[in-house]
Order: sequence, then C-alpha cells, then structure tokens
Amino acid sequence: MPQGTRDASFRFMERLAEQGFGYAGAYLEQACRCSALIVGPDRELLYPAAVIENGSTGSPADIADPGPDEARYRFDASHCRLTYFIPLGRASASIVLAPVRKASVEETVSILDEVSAPLTYHLASYLSSQRMIRAMKDDASARLFENGARGLADYLATRQLQIDETGSYFITITRIGGGNQRYDWASTSESVRQYLREQHASDVIDIGIDEGFIHIFPSDYAVDDEGRKMPHRHFYDLAYHKAVHDRYNGIVTSIGIGRSYPFAQLGTSLKEAKEALELGWLLGKEDDIIRYAQLGILAILLDTDHDALRSHCEQALKPVIDFEAAHGTPLMNTLRLMLDHSFRWTDVSKLLFIHVNTLRYRMDKIAELLDSDFSEQAVRANYFIIVKLYDLLNSEQQSS
Repeated sequence: MPQGTRDASFRFMERLAEQGFGYAGAYLEQACRCSALIVGPDRELLYPAAVIENGSTGSPADIADPGPDEARYRFDASHCRLTYFIPLGRASASIVLAPVRKASVEETVSILDEVSAPLTYHLASYLSSQRMIRAMKDDASARLFENGARGLADYLATRQLQIDETGSYFITITRIGGGNQRYDWASTSESVRQYLREQHASDVIDIGIDEGFIHIFPSDYAVDDEGRKMPHRHFYDLAYHKAVHDRYNGIVTSIGIGRSYPFAQLGTSLKEAKEALELGWLLGKEDDIIRYAQLGILAILLDTDHDALRSHCEQALKPVIDFEAAHGTPLMNTLRLMLDHSFRWTDVSKLLFIHVNTLRYRMDKIAELLDSDFSEQAVRANYFIIVKLYDLLNSEQQSS
C-alpha cells in the first residue's frame, strides 16, 4: 500500500474510532458524491439514522446476501446502486451507494477498498460491544438476584460459600472490551481468587459470567479512591488489579460499580453496575472503572422509569430526527459531535468533512427545529444529557 494511502487509512481509522458510523457515512458521501447506507450483518441500519422512503439507496431489507462465489461488490445498473460487502465471519455487513454511474464504479470501489480495513475493524468492535450489551441484559446470572436474591443464596450454598444475608453489599462487573480472543477463563478465575486470598479478601465472592466476572463486596470495603473517603474496613485496589490483569492477559477490561444495598436488594446494585458500564462506553470510557454514584444527573435520571425517559428524549429530539428522515441531512450526528466537542466549530467541520459555513447552517437548522439557543451553556448541557440518554436507551431497546 502506498505511504499516502496508508496515512489516509490511519486518519480514517482514528476519526472512525472517535465518531463512529456517522463519520464513515459522511466521509463516503463526500468522497463518492452520492448517498450512503451502512448496514450491519443482521440488517441493522448503522448509517444514516433513518432511511428516506423511496430513496435511491433502497432500504436494508432490499440487500441480498452475497453468493459464495460473488465478488466483493455488486452493481445494479438499473438502479445505479453499488453494494459493497464487508465479510464478518460467516455474515457480511454492507455499504450501499447510490446513484453511482457505471463509468464511476471502479473509482468508487477503490475508495471503498481504501477504508474497508478500518471499517471491518470498527464493525467487529461495534458488534462485540452490542453482544456485550445483550449479554448484560440477558445474562442468566441476573436471575440469581431476583426474588430477594434467593437464587444467589442457593447458588452460593451449592459452592459451599457462606454469606451474611443480614448484611449489605455492592457489586462490580468486569467486562472484556478487546484483546486476546484466546482468553483462558479457567486460569483467570483462579488468578482472581488467588489475588483475593492475598489481599485477605476471602469474604469477597466472584461469579463468572459471559465475557467477564461479577464480584460481590461487603459494603465496608473500599475499591477506589472515592470509596476510601468513606469509613471502610478493608481496601481492595481495583485499579491496580485491573492494570496488572489486563497487561498480563493482553486484554482491555471495563468495570462498573453499583451502590451498596441490603442482600435482598442486590439486584439493584447489579443493574447500576451494568448501566455504569453502558454509559461508560457512550462517554468514551470503555477501558475505565465507572462508579454509578459518580454519573451525577445521569444516574438520577436512570433511576426513573426507562420507558418514560426514552419517550421524553425522543420527543425532545423528534423535530431533528424527523427532518433528517425526510431530507437525509445528518443533523443528529452533527448535534452529537458538536456537544461532544464543546462546539469547537473547526474541529467538528474537519471531522464531518464539511466547510465550517455548512456546519453553521446545520446548527442554525437544528436550533430552529428545537427552538433553542445553543450559545447558552444551560441549553448545551440539557441536550448533552438528552442525546446521551437517547443513545443509551435506544441501545437498550434494540438489544432487548
């Protein structure tokens, strides 16, 4: 690969990792001068936020799987539509571009070839994180904490482990976000237990789950600097153990920490630890330790009814979502990037591959649709929270 092409591919990968499929779609539309769809292997629409009815790209349902001997792309001359396939194991993601003239097919495919490697990597990471979210929703271990955690008490009895059901506890969840796929869970389980013994933390209980661990700590344990501010009997250095564990095993983990509750209410601590992990991914802390209690206003809002909260976020953003669906202008991703980058106009215009004046036009349209003045910090803070909750709650709904 020529040096210039390699550098461009690296730049694309960096920005893709930061901004996601919204950046990839905008880049392809700019580079190929046409509309784009990015569709996952399960026909999930990844870009744009909605399909324009009767649009030139069609819809995810229109995409047929590639045949066993088919080339990496398919060109439909009758609809001037090019479908480019990205293999992901036994399935394929697809990029649909239209309108594409027959004379431009070769040039368009060369552009797609240049970005296929970083897109493949990002798609694999995205699908892995979605599987993690689904696993956290559907994990059979969650049933241990139902009905006053009776299932947990019975499970611990079968392992000949004792727990004081009159005490209070908090839960941490450790999940793998990347690294060595040949991860030895059996030896890791033993190394975790060995570390607990070395730390004289024999009353901490570990439970192996899909792609990670649950730990149940007595409430008088501190596991981070925030916990050390409160009265505690024992300190378990979670950050140190995570760093050593990740480096030794060649992996990247994230840890969510729930608040302390009586034994019968441990299901609430489990739920909080899961939500801390999910919000950590949305806030760009996918390799960090996230304490639910430190999520501030987001944690308070997540304590409310999720259906009502989702409805509120959807209604607040509805004018922008509807305009994007009708006109194809990626306003939601524009708003998301502006909020994430503190309204640094030049930075965001570069990320979107548009002129700063085009970005100002988009933001003027967003402000008009939402009847809001984004020069006010309070308005920016309000929509930052709304957009983050909208993204989180929609990922919950899709994985349920």
